[in-house]
Amino acid sequence: MCTNLNRLLPKYEFSEHHGVTVQASPEDAFAAVAMVDLTDSALARGLMALWRIPARLFMDTVPERGMSVKDFIPLAHDAPRELVRGLIGGVKRQDWAAADFMDYAGPGFKLAWSFWVTDIGGGRCRIDTETRVLCCDDATRRWFTLYWFVIRLPSGAIRRDLLRITKQRLTRARAP
Repeated sequence: MCTNLNRLLPKYEFSEHHGVTVQASPEDAFAAVAMVDLTDSALARGLMALWRIPARLFMDTVPERGMSVKDFIPLAHDAPRELVRGLIGGVKRQDWAAADFMDYAGPGFKLAWSFWVTDIGGGRCRIDTETRVLCCDDATRRWFTLYWFVIRLPSGAIRRDLLRITKQRLTRARAP
């Protein structure tokens, strides 16, 4: 259950959810989730490189590298159940804390990205990931609606790839 995500971003306008069942303890699954990074995914690295090309038309400064989990605000680390990271779009990066994230009212958007682990018995658990976005003003909402239409499928593919990588790592760790 994503209790921290519900507390941190209970209202949202856009969301995407994916999950996978793994043969692992909740503790091992959570540790694997905490270690996975966007840079681990060749798909994420490639799509972000492509994104930077048109982004130069719309943004003053475009990062020269893809995103990493280090670019996200650590919002909740509730081992071995839930991990939540966030972004505040349209605002220069600051040293944000969870309370700052929850209190932020715009302009721009708030994005929360959660992984949670559920023990389903028999040495298996389910890893779920959900991304939620709340637009804080009308101009951002109009822009983000178009952006979400374009980015939703590739972004979902990246999250599914991160789940695949996590499952693969857990499977390898169990191998003799």
